[in-house]
Amino acid sequence: MAIISTLRDKGGKFLIVVIGFSIAAFVLGDILGPNSSLGNQNQNIVGEINGEDIDMIQFNAIFEQLSYNFSLNNGRSPNNQELSGIRDQAWEKLINDISYVEQYNSLGLSVSDRESVDMVQGDNIHPMILEAFTDPNSGVFNVDNVIGYLQNLSNQPVNQQQAWFSFESNLKPMRLRTKYDNLLSLTTNINTLQSKSEYYKLSNTVNLSYYFVPFYKIPDSLFEVSNNEMKRFLNKKEDEYQQEESRSIDYLYFPLEPSNDDSVFYTNEIKDVISSLESGQINDSTFALLNSDGFNPYMSFNIDELPAELVEKEKGYISDYQFKDGGIVVYKLSDIAEDKEFKARAKHILLRFTEDDKSSVRSEASRILSLLRNGSDFDETARTYSQDGSASAGGDLGWLSEGRMVKPFEDAVFSRSRSGLIPRIVESDFGFHIIYVTQPKTKKSYMVTTILKEIIPSDNTRNNIYRNAEMFKIDAMSSSTSFKDFALENGYKISTEIEIDKNASNLSEVDNARSVVLWSYDDSRYINNISDVLELDEGYIVTHLSEIKEEGTKKISDVENSIRKSIIDEKKYEYVSEKVMGYSNLEDLKSSLDYGEIFEMSDLDFNTNSIQNVGFAPEAIGVAFSMQENELTRPIKIDDGVIILRLNEKNIADSLSSYSDYGISLLQANKFTSSLKIDQAIKKFSNIEDFRYKFF
Repeated sequence: MAIISTLRDKGGKFLIVVIGFSIAAFVLGDILGPNSSLGNQNQNIVGEINGEDIDMIQFNAIFEQLSYNFSLNNGRSPNNQELSGIRDQAWEKLINDISYVEQYNSLGLSVSDRESVDMVQGDNIHPMILEAFTDPNSGVFNVDNVIGYLQNLSNQPVNQQQAWFSFESNLKPMRLRTKYDNLLSLTTNINTLQSKSEYYKLSNTVNLSYYFVPFYKIPDSLFEVSNNEMKRFLNKKEDEYQQEESRSIDYLYFPLEPSNDDSVFYTNEIKDVISSLESGQINDSTFALLNSDGFNPYMSFNIDELPAELVEKEKGYISDYQFKDGGIVVYKLSDIAEDKEFKARAKHILLRFTEDDKSSVRSEASRILSLLRNGSDFDETARTYSQDGSASAGGDLGWLSEGRMVKPFEDAVFSRSRSGLIPRIVESDFGFHIIYVTQPKTKKSYMVTTILKEIIPSDNTRNNIYRNAEMFKIDAMSSSTSFKDFALENGYKISTEIEIDKNASNLSEVDNARSVVLWSYDDSRYINNISDVLELDEGYIVTHLSEIKEEGTKKISDVENSIRKSIIDEKKYEYVSEKVMGYSNLEDLKSSLDYGEIFEMSDLDFNTNSIQNVGFAPEAIGVAFSMQENELTRPIKIDDGVIILRLNEKNIADSLSSYSDYGISLLQANKFTSSLKIDQAIKKFSNIEDFRYKFF
């Protein structure tokens, strides 16, 4: 039994989660080429984990292994999106190898050789081995199959041997991580007081009255905010105004589009194709495969699938060429063949019945049939009433071959000589059918030759587009006006991207533009830099770096409106607090300050984050559950205003003889999140710096 083949058939689960893939020589081309940064060690650092520099060679050794195993497992090279995912896996493996191994060592965790053997052919078989060597028919796992495979491993293809050795080498790291996660899980505990608290938190409710003053009702014009106030606020709250590193750019995109000369060239080509098809001296099937840029250039069609140009045409008919979907296309009706069996196309509405309700279901079917005979749309009626899986498609069953359906249904469809609604109900073992024949029975199939010529830019067109981009770049660099103004003066449409993320791959108007992002984040860039002409998949681009934002505290100019609002909201809170001093009930507040309203809410529970007519207010809800009945609070500042609470009633749940069920639920939730929280903590204290965005 070949484990790799087995695992590939199972969708690649065996090696996808295994750390150890390999392919990517082409990815290293730029890194190892003549302009490589490998000669400068500082420029070759892709990150730092727990104080250890990760250089390009170290990172790519892991990346290559991961990519290679991806190819073994999937039978192809990874695409660009998959390569990005593999780089993330390589980075996670480095974090595991550096940060987690330190944790393993400090706890004395290890995996012995005996355990490794036990995971493959012992009493504690690894889940991936179990899945791969379990008989899909019987569901039985036999360890002898594993042993036999390993004994025969040297006779397997080299790539399968390498894949197995890669998997085997990662058994210990995977088991170590499992031990670590299980150990942490066992440290999670919930005591009786926590269980009881969880019960009351979920079960207790309160009834509130409250006076709420929305900030928006108090005019901003009542308050002034100075520049010094904003500076002091930003200094005090700088943790809330942090920004990631980002770049902003203006760019001019030159799409690769065919010229008129290109269209003429392909028009002449398709005319030659038509001449060849008309000659009758060629094999249409072979000719189509050799000359068409489209998929399935020679194939069989049913009558309702024919291109419109061939409907009701004679065998041998050749259509005029037409421009379609970025290309130029011509059709030939190469043959009209007779199949061995009849086929027809139909749609239906199925109503299922039991012996108990058969009569009432038939009445309903009769009613629906009457609706259809009076003009109701069949497709919409099927979507509404049919109890068959085809309902979402308007009851369409597609083309049906003779002898493949239950007899009553088949007889009804194939006895019909024309399309249309069958004016009677058909009963089968499945239920009552209302049938519409969309194509009556036929044996005819239509062999169609489709020659598509994709109109693509010629080398000359590409050169001209590149030359235009290059001239624009040169003129923009030498212009005394700004990049944007120069472009507008010369009739170009400039696009702008604000705060591009360092890991972005696309621009809002251009896909697969990672090279633009790499250019903008290069350490040698400065504001007002203009790029060389950058080549993308579908065009060329000239980019202007308009802004550089470094990681750290935002500038006041960038967050002035936000800071001003926060300061004014604080002043509004102080204003309300002063205006309502000395109140003894909520009605006093209304008479003191008419910006607010009094509301009530019943059965408010602790897990709710919002209050009716107020919105998000977890601080106020927390206060409400700490209050005594008839107690009034001081003014409380929340996100959207000021609120004053009165607790009308506290509804305390009945005590239980045991709170263990709530403890179990809380324990399960804590165990579920403990591994994730530990992972986040380890990464936080490892002081990870990720510079991959500068290279990929």
